[in-house]
Amino acid sequence: MRALRVRRGKRRGSIFVIAALALLVLLGCAALTVDYSMFVLSRQQLQDATDAACLAGAGALLNSGLNFTTARQTVIDYGLANKVYGQPLHIADADIQAGAWMAATKTIVAWSPAYTQAAIRVTGRRTTGSTDGPIPFLFAKALGIQSRDLTATATAGVLVLTHPRRPTEIMVVQDASGSFVQEWDNSISAGFDMYNLINSVSITGDSLGFVTFDEVLTNSVSYDYVWNGYRYVKVYRPLNKAMSTFGSSRTALPSDWNTFHTLLNNHTPAGWTRPSVAFNWAHSEYDSHGDAANHQQSVVLISDGMPFGSTTSLTNQYRAETVTAVNNLAAQGVRVYTVTLTAEADGAVYGNGGADFVFNESLVRNGGVAFRTANGAALRDALIAVGTLEVGSPSLIQ
Repeated sequence: MRALRVRRGKRRGSIFVIAALALLVLLGCAALTVDYSMFVLSRQQLQDATDAACLAGAGALLNSGLNFTTARQTVIDYGLANKVYGQPLHIADADIQAGAWMAATKTIVAWSPAYTQAAIRVTGRRTTGSTDGPIPFLFAKALGIQSRDLTATATAGVLVLTHPRRPTEIMVVQDASGSFVQEWDNSISAGFDMYNLINSVSITGDSLGFVTFDEVLTNSVSYDYVWNGYRYVKVYRPLNKAMSTFGSSRTALPSDWNTFHTLLNNHTPAGWTRPSVAFNWAHSEYDSHGDAANHQQSVVLISDGMPFGSTTSLTNQYRAETVTAVNNLAAQGVRVYTVTLTAEADGAVYGNGGADFVFNESLVRNGGVAFRTANGAALRDALIAVGTLEVGSPSLIQ
């Protein structure tokens, strides 16, 4: 009996060893699934943020008359307008190269009038020693792996001697649903700052459009009394402006756009979020008034995101409709940008399931860029970057 008890004691000790080993295996699996997934997502976010900042810097080179200081600051600003692992990306000045592009060696050298292509190269870092630090791990810490470094590099260039561009037709698709009421004023101001930028460097044929949406195309509470031949009738003034050519003075937007700006400022957002109705309207306007053969056509969605798809069947329907509408635009060659403005965290109190910013960012098409910020002032910068990209047409080299 004593011998039997001893053997049982040994078995219990073996079980503890096996359980400990099994726990290590489980932790390892968790590290591989959760931590690796977050690492891969962060790597893509870092590359996207670096690409966006680099493109904006190249656009700034063109539109500032090769002011390299302005371009560097633009890169830094747009790094901060995009998040990596939940934090704005801080791009160090030392990680920005700007000058002339040497295609043969794929290097950037000091600028001189002998060159025809200006370029900017940006390195985004989430590394030990960088401002934002490396990407931290959760479960892998139990295995002694605290974090991993990430870097991303992008190079963008723009022809400075021979850069005639096609006119741009740019349509803003503006969220006017109830959840966007706090961001509305900043958003409208930022949109018109972008219009003024494009107008200041406009060429013949540049034009813009504007459409707002909640569950339908929204209408202002403002209205006019219009004589219909018999009596004055009340006609509501819609917040939907068809494609309109810029003025030739290049000093201010046409007067009808100033009136439209006032109308937008007086509107109060309400209702649910259904971007597809506005995308479809934009598509119709391009078909009716656009000129795809001779223009760069682009749509910019400004929104605070949609509820997660698991909230209601209606939300799922709206999301599916939006993807279809964007795909239809993309099939016609339209470039799609998204600019997400919200102070909420992903999955916060918005709706029943939280705000899904990734959905907005998944709508980018044909070389557009996804911006996200919680800062209304940064929204202005993001939209000006969109305008800069449109009028300057810089492109990624690497």
